[in-house]
Amino acid sequence: MTIQPAPSRTPATQVPAVPVLVAGVGAQVVAVLLPFTWVLAPLLTAGVARYVSRNSSGAAIARTGLAVGVTSAVVGLLIGGLGVVSILLAGLTIVAGVAGAVAGRGITAPKG
Repeated sequence: MTIQPAPSRTPATQVPAVPVLVAGVGAQVVAVLLPFTWVLAPLLTAGVARYVSRNSSGAAIARTGLAVGVTSAVVGLLIGGLGVVSILLAGLTIVAGVAGAVAGRGITAPKG
């Protein structure tokens, strides 16, 4: 008897790599060029995550938002350094990426 993984309920979903990289880097670069970087970086990340995930469905929406958020956070840490405030803003940026991609889409968890 062998143990086999349970079959997936949904087909595998992929995250588009190039748009995610462009969106994550672009959000940080634009935020650095404008005043109030600490406010704009998470907001821009949420906006571009929403835009990049517009054609996605299911779990790919949250995964795309997470990928954009992580990319933006890493670029922000590389630009801003590894201070305590920078690390906290990086965490906020990751959450903003997922929230921006998922919010308002009417996604519900499957029942049963």
